[in-house]
Amino acid sequence: RRRAGGSESDTVDMNAAALTASRVAGTSAIRAPPRRRAAAVRAPAIVVRATRDAHESGPESGRREEEPASLPSRRAVALAPVAAALLAPLVARPDPARADTECTECSNSNSSLAPGDKPFVQSPSGARFADLREGTGATPQPGQTVVVEWVGYTSGYQAKKIESTRETDAPYAFKLGAGEAIPAFEEAVSQMRVGGIRRIEIPGELEEKLAYSRDPSQRYAVGPVPQTLGGRRALDFVLDNRTLKDFNRTLLFDIRLSAIRK
Repeated sequence: RRRAGGSESDTVDMNAAALTASRVAGTSAIRAPPRRRAAAVRAPAIVVRATRDAHESGPESGRREEEPASLPSRRAVALAPVAAALLAPLVARPDPARADTECTECSNSNSSLAPGDKPFVQSPSGARFADLREGTGATPQPGQTVVVEWVGYTSGYQAKKIESTRETDAPYAFKLGAGEAIPAFEEAVSQMRVGGIRRIEIPGELEEKLAYSRDPSQRYAVGPVPQTLGGRRALDFVLDNRTLKDFNRTLLFDIRLSAIRK
């Protein structure tokens, strides 16, 4: 429309100027409606912002937002078996004090025999014997001197060897019935034949009665006495250590009746 008070040439000049300005701006529209123009400006900004956020956070961020908050992370799932393995010994470990008080058969090898093992026979004194080989010679009588080969172990504690006469080349000789040997040796040999081999198990709770004294000054008043320093230390440690339980003092001897001296 022609503006009031203006000529037709003025209107044509204004339209031409607007068209020139629109061509310079690169659009065929002279002016977009205010609302549409605002939407056209804001929409790309929203898309660009969302794209930027996705690139900055990465795929893992998007995945974490989709996962429920109550589910454990992948790292927690991967470490779960390791944590269970570390905690298992603590959960399954028995009470040491209770285990010691309930161990009523710890000094009895018959409670843990393997297939084919020969069981021990307990004598009235409490000592346990197992004949590994029957002898064919004579049986010694009280007052006779007997010669025995022996090897001993602290079977109730780490099974350390006390001594072996095969290594020391020093057989043990004593007069039967004269109180020169520990009671378990006296009892075992009195029932053997020359050439026989007998295994003796002395329960830890009966060690002082059937073997050596707990008093160091009286301990080796009877034999056999270990000839080596290492053997004596191994035996002394088991007998003198007050932190050990009775079953830890269980002793094991293999003896062979080699000869009888007249």
